[in-house]
Amino acid sequence: MIAEDAYARARRLGLKEYHNSMQRQENPYLPVLEEIEEQLNALSHVSLGLVQIPLSKVVGTASKGRTNAFAPNFMPLLEPGSEFGTKWTTLYRSIVEQGLNQPVKVLEYLNQFYTVEGNKRVSVMKYLDSVYIEAEVTRVLPGRREGDPINALYYEFLPFYADTGINYLWLSKPGGYQKLYELTGTAPGEHWTSEQRSDFLAAYMRFRKEYKTREAISDPKKLPATTGDAFLIYLEACGYAEAPKKFDRELRGEVKALWGEFEKDTEQGNVALITKPDELKQGASLLNTLFGPSSVNVAFLYNREPRQSGWIYWHDLGRVNLENKLGERVKTTVCVCEDPADYEAQIEKLISDGNRLIFTTTPLMLSASIKSSVKHPDVKIVNCSMLASWQRIRSYYLRIYEVKFLIGMIAGALTENDKVGYIADYPIAGVAASINAFALGARMVNPRVKVLLAWSTRNDFDPEDPFGDPSVEIISSRDVGAPSHHAVEYGLYAQRGGNKQSIAIPVLDWSKIYESLTVSLLNGNWEQDGVDQPKAVNYWWGLSSDAVDLVMSQRMDIGLKRLVELVKEHIREGVFWPFESIIRDQAGEIRCPVEGRLTYADVIAMDWLVDNVVGGFPELAELREPTRALVELQGIRQISLPPASSFSFRE
Repeated sequence: MIAEDAYARARRLGLKEYHNSMQRQENPYLPVLEEIEEQLNALSHVSLGLVQIPLSKVVGTASKGRTNAFAPNFMPLLEPGSEFGTKWTTLYRSIVEQGLNQPVKVLEYLNQFYTVEGNKRVSVMKYLDSVYIEAEVTRVLPGRREGDPINALYYEFLPFYADTGINYLWLSKPGGYQKLYELTGTAPGEHWTSEQRSDFLAAYMRFRKEYKTREAISDPKKLPATTGDAFLIYLEACGYAEAPKKFDRELRGEVKALWGEFEKDTEQGNVALITKPDELKQGASLLNTLFGPSSVNVAFLYNREPRQSGWIYWHDLGRVNLENKLGERVKTTVCVCEDPADYEAQIEKLISDGNRLIFTTTPLMLSASIKSSVKHPDVKIVNCSMLASWQRIRSYYLRIYEVKFLIGMIAGALTENDKVGYIADYPIAGVAASINAFALGARMVNPRVKVLLAWSTRNDFDPEDPFGDPSVEIISSRDVGAPSHHAVEYGLYAQRGGNKQSIAIPVLDWSKIYESLTVSLLNGNWEQDGVDQPKAVNYWWGLSSDAVDLVMSQRMDIGLKRLVELVKEHIREGVFWPFESIIRDQAGEIRCPVEGRLTYADVIAMDWLVDNVVGGFPELAELREPTRALVELQGIRQISLPPASSFSFRE
């Protein structure tokens, strides 16, 4: 293209952007940094030297000058025969023939660049669709500003840039750069080698190419704020190790499979919470009755043998009940894998063996579940966890806190000294709700009761004296046991004179979820059960679905038993709600007003304890080493729990 034609085309692009900006009632010229930051000259200026900077991040000019010569996209606006037009045309011809032989000068402010010298060079290079331009960069440090989210993100970016030299990636959510360190297997303060930078750039640019191709035909309002946000989602789902070396075809398929995740990321209410079976579509479609599968292979991935783990034992009982209920319509397979490094390989094997519905039974398997779901979009993978928010897979859990409220009632009624003990295991999402429900149940029948909290996963946990107070005789311990475990030490028990006596235990019937989801797949209702896409789907069932229940000792006082049964029935019917009326946390803050009640979403996002609980959440360093992997993944103090607004409901 001759230089004059190039200028004419560039000017048309500039005029189009100019008019679009005017229609949006926005500034139709280049942004000016000295107008954006009034204290520009008073701020600290730090030279970064000669740096390759992404042209997409060159967004304006440092001072006013001739800003009216350019539209916001740096395309020219002045007439072709003007002095400006002639200089632009001459520069274009020189760059095309000889390349750009002189760097521009820019100021970097909040990871965006504003030209000091070289507006026309930037304009020509942007017109030529160049990705980078060489620049002498001076950083302008804005100083910390409380309550300014962009400022806070910038100060998260600065140490990441110091370690990596990466200036083309911007993440719009707090904690994103820390997550990026984890996903790339690096750590803050660790200086990246040139090879690490090269590999990361290759992975990012190849992802960006495929992402931008699909973005061009998508609704931008539904997409993450930045391409970096989308890249972070991609790395969480697909991993980083192989990303720099993937073929375009494979990468294109992964981006396509994850597109719902990218769109979902900006949705309010992006997790659909299905709280009972009758919220699912019932009956088989006519098409599926005629042509659908008559049976399905369902696999279960365990991290321990059922006889060794109470958690897995009850899941396996659910699997057995599923087979008993559906008979020849279902064939189940069990795979036990104790090494997390092998989870993905085992899921891949289960898929290759013909399983089309796979239940992974611990949050530790979430990452492997996501990776396999991207590779096999026709296979349904469901992970047992509270906070999975991926559209590619679904998650399931039980409202154990409903039974804990009932157990708390029993404990509060039976204590003779207004003390009851509660032994929790992992300080992860959902556990706070169980502790609080127990404490509120105990206080409902005994307003003086205190709940002493201990953690079995702490380094200093003493099973013989867990509370440092031998006068605690009524104790709630872990929910479920395995055949090889001492049954008395699970659920609620009394400990007096060296003897332990079982009082009540929760019953977890996972088959209610397993049966409903398997039937949904067989009947062709799976997609309809997913509510409005793109959303993550979380099944969270309780007493109303018979997925949880309570067994009480025959020795219990009949009057207390009748009271507990009455409240249980009211919870089941939705007449009574454990978290309602005034509730204060340990700091005295009102978490629920007198006339209010907490929603399911509030309960999921709970990260506080009620005021009659004595004790708190342990820090990661205080826990035994084998327990830390799960707590790092879903720990109350290690993750940012989602806001209640993240959850929508089927009903």
